[in-house]
Amino acid sequence: MTMRRAGWGRRTLAVAGVLLITAGCSTSEWRTVKNVTLSPDGRMLTVQVTFSRPPENPDPCERVVDTKVEETASTVVIGVLVQEDICDRPWPWEEPTYSMLTAYAHKVQIPLKAPLGNRVVINTATDKPVAVRPQAR
Repeated sequence: MTMRRAGWGRRTLAVAGVLLITAGCSTSEWRTVKNVTLSPDGRMLTVQVTFSRPPENPDPCERVVDTKVEETASTVVIGVLVQEDICDRPWPWEEPTYSMLTAYAHKVQIPLKAPLGNRVVINTATDKPVAVRPQAR
């Protein structure tokens, strides 16, 4: 009986160790959207979210994992879910190899089921209205 408990304790300790090492490796959050533009047909919103590395970087530290659009007769709620801190690090507790002091805009397109018209666009991250401007031609 004692041997069985000792084996179980080691396995529990090993699993706990793995969980501690991998905990906090990445998180996801709804980002504040900026510079929202509307396509000429009114059915596509292009939003900008801020990343710590430029879009052309082959090793990004963030990525868009989901978008949200909820349409009603008077509002359109939009959101961009970004997974953060996916840079390779030898150990999860080490500091990231990038800096948020420099920000880079990434464009994300959000299709609408119906033209925007006079509806108000709401940002999921802030629950506040977002200014929308027409797309430059």
